Amino acid sequence: MTVFVNDEPKKIDFGLSLKSFLLQIDMVDLSGWAIALNEVVVPEGEIGGKKLSDGDRLILIQATQGG
Repeated sequence: MTVFVNDEPKKIDFGLSLKSFLLQIDMVDLSGWAIALNEVVVPEGEIGGKKLSDGDRLILIQATQGG
């Protein structure tokens, strides 16, 4: 199945959880990251319980510092 990560299509296994997907792309430490699934921000404590479906859209945003 296909999900879109920051508008880029990614092929993943059917029934993959959001947490498993994030681990596959080496996102182990989520400090400073915001994750939205289908335009809804997912709290860090709920990431393990979310299953991905074909066509889902993920937005991964890393907080940065600057001025």
